[in-house]
Amino acid sequence: MSHEPGELGDRPARCGLRLLCQGWLIWRYTGPPMTFGGKPMVRIRILLLIVAVLGGTCRAWSMCTPPDAIAAQLKTRHDAAIYAQLGMWFADRHQYVCASDSFRNAVAADPASARYTYLLGLSLYSDGHASEAVHPLQQAISLDPKDVDAYMALGAAFDQMGNRGEAETQWRQALAVAPQSVLALDNLSRDLLADGNYSSVITLLKPLADAGSLTVPLSVKLSVAYSKSGLLDDASALLHTTLRANPSSLPVVEALAGVLILQTRVQEATGIVRTAVTQHPHDKDVQVLYLRTLVLANDTAQAEALSRALLVSNPNNWEVLYLTGSLKLFEGDYPASQKYLERSVALKPDDAESRFDLGVALARMKAESAAKEQLQKAIALGYNKPEVHIELARTLQALGDASAAQEQLQLYQQSLRAQSAQTQAAGQAALADQAVNAGHLQQAIELYRNALATDPNEPLLAYKLAMALDKSGDIAGERTALEHAIELNPRFALAQNQLGYLDSQQGDSGSAEKHFRLAVQADPGYASAWMNLAATLYLESEWQESKAAVGHVLLLDPSSIPAKQLSEQLDAMEKQQ
Repeated sequence: MSHEPGELGDRPARCGLRLLCQGWLIWRYTGPPMTFGGKPMVRIRILLLIVAVLGGTCRAWSMCTPPDAIAAQLKTRHDAAIYAQLGMWFADRHQYVCASDSFRNAVAADPASARYTYLLGLSLYSDGHASEAVHPLQQAISLDPKDVDAYMALGAAFDQMGNRGEAETQWRQALAVAPQSVLALDNLSRDLLADGNYSSVITLLKPLADAGSLTVPLSVKLSVAYSKSGLLDDASALLHTTLRANPSSLPVVEALAGVLILQTRVQEATGIVRTAVTQHPHDKDVQVLYLRTLVLANDTAQAEALSRALLVSNPNNWEVLYLTGSLKLFEGDYPASQKYLERSVALKPDDAESRFDLGVALARMKAESAAKEQLQKAIALGYNKPEVHIELARTLQALGDASAAQEQLQLYQQSLRAQSAQTQAAGQAALADQAVNAGHLQQAIELYRNALATDPNEPLLAYKLAMALDKSGDIAGERTALEHAIELNPRFALAQNQLGYLDSQQGDSGSAEKHFRLAVQADPGYASAWMNLAATLYLESEWQESKAAVGHVLLLDPSSIPAKQLSEQLDAMEKQQ
């Protein structure tokens, strides 16, 4: 909706005039009746439809009624400030369509104002028009490259559009302006986790954790990155430290309990959650978490008592129903287990654990066909623990499908070996990390090699081995390890950048450029990789592309001395041409 300055304040009067005109149109074309063959002409209906549409527009306009004080000023003032004031008034009342209209007038009156342009973009985003918000937000940034709010709003707009890569660039640029921005750190780490880019989350947040300056939400996100990378000891150590500083924080309790359970330290997890229950006696979520730990710890007496109480207060909580069904399954009461688990599955059909337990209960009741269906659905939902394959093998065997049962038995054995290998590799990697910190490189290399041999599909282990080999001067071994890491995960930005560095050292600028480009594609906020790419392009005389890459570095790290120096060299060369 666009209008001339001053029009917004006159809308109630203009709407009244428009309705009078519409009334005249109705009279003009309906009375006296215009007929053809005794029937009204079609154009009357068309005009009536137009009137209805115009009336609807007028009603929408009437919603954008300014307060009397601002309306009075709009009769004599048409400057940017008064429109911005009106826009803020509408925005405070969540009338974002009207706010956008007002800020558009403010920008028209003062197109050099970064703030008014940002507010226009923000109001469009707040109204759900993320794609429309992009241009004004980008314009606001070009007018004021230090406006953190504009970067944050633009990142949110890209996130809403499903473009996480562009969103991550905006969060990085916000951090370049305000390195301690908790909101930018939170948004960036959230998107990186969604990408599965756990190494970048660790690179981003670990220095803050070492300095003791992480917030609770960021500590939890870093613990997730550690856990997903197989670094369970690091995750539990971080969360223990965070819990000591925030003893009543439920998010930390929940995260730590989850990590401890993964480490099979169920009794310790139960004790931590029990303490949280005493601190938060009315919090239903922590009570449900306590029930989960009691079930896992096989503390049936306390679990039974708590499940009965929770079923009274939360009869339709899918997780309470699932845990109660799981408890009944452990006790051997299969009909009761089936009853609770079926209710849980009905409430949350995509929970794999509920499906698995229901399949086991049905199998124990000799309902093999129904059990097969639930076990297969559990696998389809991502439940690939060894036990699901052995249960399905037994069920298929009972149904007379020997060949399918044999396939599941093989999968069970493979899964069992993989699970054991991951546990052993994580332990060896933890020892290797300690050896690196102590300066015992050869010991660390041997431990990393053993860990990678045990769990050959973990790219982080290959990268850690490569870094240890780099420190020892074994470049050939480092390259092999990096290539293995990239083979396992082509979007491993750290490995791509390091391999590019090795190529550049050996004078292969074409291969180096390829790896640096892959690194920045995987992680658009990787300033070091952008700098390496810029330097490589400069050496290849690709000066315009080099300048663009340097621009990325300076956006991400405005204080980068190498980037400033290269930018000055490129500017000087440009002037000579």
